[in-house]
Amino acid sequence: MAEKSMIKFSDGKRFSVLGPSLNRLFGGKVRRIALDAGFTCPVRDGSRGTLGCRYCDALGTRARYVQPECSVREQLALGIAGCVERNLEAQRFIAYFQAYTNTYAPAEQLRSIYAEGLSDSRVVGMAIATRPDCLPDDVLDVLAEFSQRTFLWVEMGLQSSRNETLHAMGRGHSVEEFQMAAERLRQRGIRFCSHVILGLPGDTPEDFWAAARILNESGAWGAKIHNLYIDRDAPLAREWETGSISLMTLEEYAESVAEFLARLSPDILIHRLAGEAPRGRLLAPKWAGHKRAFLRRLDQLLKERDLYQGKFLTE
Repeated sequence: MAEKSMIKFSDGKRFSVLGPSLNRLFGGKVRRIALDAGFTCPVRDGSRGTLGCRYCDALGTRARYVQPECSVREQLALGIAGCVERNLEAQRFIAYFQAYTNTYAPAEQLRSIYAEGLSDSRVVGMAIATRPDCLPDDVLDVLAEFSQRTFLWVEMGLQSSRNETLHAMGRGHSVEEFQMAAERLRQRGIRFCSHVILGLPGDTPEDFWAAARILNESGAWGAKIHNLYIDRDAPLAREWETGSISLMTLEEYAESVAEFLARLSPDILIHRLAGEAPRGRLLAPKWAGHKRAFLRRLDQLLKERDLYQGKFLTE
């Protein structure tokens, strides 16, 4: 039997990359501008918990350069100006509502906040980070409305394929809630990008592969793949200090990502392949502070093993 040829990907990669796809769509370099609109999370305000996700810092993954005391409009202007000053060759921008849960407010308030994200004519799209349990019908109506006005996607964490792991990590939602939210987004024609963490305590490689299947079946448009790292300001740091948590080596994580990609639909755009702790806050693993070394090793590994995104789905 003749071997099937590898799917064609851009930039010589063996997986589908978000950046080139956006650049082709908008005819030039596109940059994301991270925003903090002052939201909180149901696992912080007492609705579903008070401690937050155990791997998350108190700032809710806010980008370092964001100035939350400024309005969304001001943050956007500052972010774009910063890109221009650094000569990053971008003339088009994505307004990225990143910190905390960006649908966790009344629909009318969200409508006003999102409108500020489109206040600059150079903004060509919007990304909204949220949770599976924070997408009621009226919020979906607002998201659908803005998806008609701009290129919009929702970012939503699955994180693990095991409910036991989600509970232990303080996520406050189940796999089933993720699947239901994904279906409701699909019904509205709203793109979504799913987050998965490889290496959470208690998860095995089989659980990683199960997460890939869930993303395939849910119709995810994008995926962010994260390694587990220890931020000094995250609740998980205390457990790591006692020696009760083991972390992947660079080689183990590269192998896991390569195998994960081989099980992931090639139609899913890869937004991220590894997480990065804010400078000065990374406790472990040390390699997580050198993302480029990981990316080089992943590329090597994919070639050495003749793996590519979706390979195992065609065999």
